[in-house]
Amino acid sequence: MPSVWALRGVVASGLLLALLAGIPEGYVPSVFVVVLVVFGILISATRPEHLALSLTMGIVVVWWSLHLHSAMPVGALVAAAALIASHVAATLLGYGPPTLALDPQLGLLWTARAAVTWTAALAVWVVARTYSGHGSPTLFWLTGLTAAVVGAVVAAVVAPIPGKESGG
Repeated sequence: MPSVWALRGVVASGLLLALLAGIPEGYVPSVFVVVLVVFGILISATRPEHLALSLTMGIVVVWWSLHLHSAMPVGALVAAAALIASHVAATLLGYGPPTLALDPQLGLLWTARAAVTWTAALAVWVVARTYSGHGSPTLFWLTGLTAAVVGAVVAAVVAPIPGKESGG
């Protein structure tokens, strides 16, 4: 199905973009890291429920965390959007077999959730840029993690799965 192939493309391109988003600002990953991520992409795009997706996303996040120090480049914001897009695309792929087309309502639901989650990343990025030099990088990473979790919970509450009742 075309929608399935489009989602696989989002998984693959999102992971690669997340790693390479910092190149214009001088954050260039080594060839080894790029090869490792590309290997993870090949598995993740074809088997989105495999552990390879989580490991590949983890490699990208660890690479960024080791190279940012106290900086907060625009590339980090792009990387956050790309990681969220890859995760959402893989989640949508996990809803059915490869022959099942994506339900447009399900796609819109998860797009809204992704947008709310990315808004949390944007808020952390703005705060980090504003208070650059006033806080520790660890504080910003912990704030970012907290904002991502809160954003994911808010996204799930604001855009629940149709037909599912909460509680009970």
